[in-house]
Amino acid sequence: MKSSVNNVLILQRISYILVAIIVGFIFHICNIPAGWLIGSLVTGVCCGIFIKQLQFNHFSFKIALAFVGANISLLLNLSTLKVVHWLFIPLFITIFITITAGYVFSIVLYKSTNYIDKITAFFCCIPGGASEIIGISGQYGADERLVAAFHTVRITFFTISIPLIIGYLNPVPHVPPLKDPTMSFNESQVIFFAVVILMTILLDKTFNIPGGTLIFSIFTGFLLREFIIDIEHVPRFVAGIGQALIGALVGIRFDRIILNRLWRVGPITLLIISMFFGLTLLITFIFKFMTGLPYATSLISTVPAGAAEMSVTAVALEVNPTIVATLHIIRVISIFLLLPFLLKVFNHFNKTNV
Repeated sequence: MKSSVNNVLILQRISYILVAIIVGFIFHICNIPAGWLIGSLVTGVCCGIFIKQLQFNHFSFKIALAFVGANISLLLNLSTLKVVHWLFIPLFITIFITITAGYVFSIVLYKSTNYIDKITAFFCCIPGGASEIIGISGQYGADERLVAAFHTVRITFFTISIPLIIGYLNPVPHVPPLKDPTMSFNESQVIFFAVVILMTILLDKTFNIPGGTLIFSIFTGFLLREFIIDIEHVPRFVAGIGQALIGALVGIRFDRIILNRLWRVGPITLLIISMFFGLTLLITFIFKFMTGLPYATSLISTVPAGAAEMSVTAVALEVNPTIVATLHIIRVISIFLLLPFLLKVFNHFNKTNV
């Protein structure tokens, strides 16, 4: 009996992923910016709220992210990496602004509702790596369910809005699928992706660091491509499937449970998300002014959303994914390392203002 139930659940998950990929493809051929990503994301949100609340373990997301990282590694070039260090000072200035704003938002959230305690409010508004923040929040006594809800709605909102903003301001030339000159997918490419995913999972298990899956997959893929396997141009639909997988796994998190938790918190949720959006526009202009990078690159590189989701967006919109992934990984690690200090300051502030 238990085995048959498990088989049904597996079949439902597989069916959902296939539908999400198909919808992503439809959005893509309709020339919607980042169509693979947004189509699958919308499918996940609709499925989670109106149809079926499916659960995927964190390992599934790691495999999808490793697949995306392998695609990014094919676009990596050393000349881009050589200029990344010039972006560190502007990046850390924007990180400081983001942390300060998140700190202020958490105080607003805590003071505006009797439903959320101060530790939970703190973790809800710190825009670090969502998985890492959610995972560690319970150790400090926060309500993991509310933390997950806030991070889910923040990442879902930015993953939908940012590609649309950039896509319409800076449109990418549309290549019809049947006119893609690189439609073949050969044996060496299959081996490449399989090895990158396997090595990434092993490294991530051995060295458990924030953003590790993306780091290990990008650099494993780069080393394989440079020194071991000769990879020809990979068809565009391969990267599209990776985007659809991430969208499907992120979108399905936004289900009825998440919606009910946010409903109990009230309109302050919308206010916090709106403030994050305003913050994003501010730090984008600061970063663009200090670096001279294009607006699209500055926006995707500094938006307080998930490293995985924004890296996928960069691939979809052809906005230098190497810079975007690198800067987001640095942001996630920096915030994660500062977390104990930030929590101590937050507790001290609230004790002196009771």
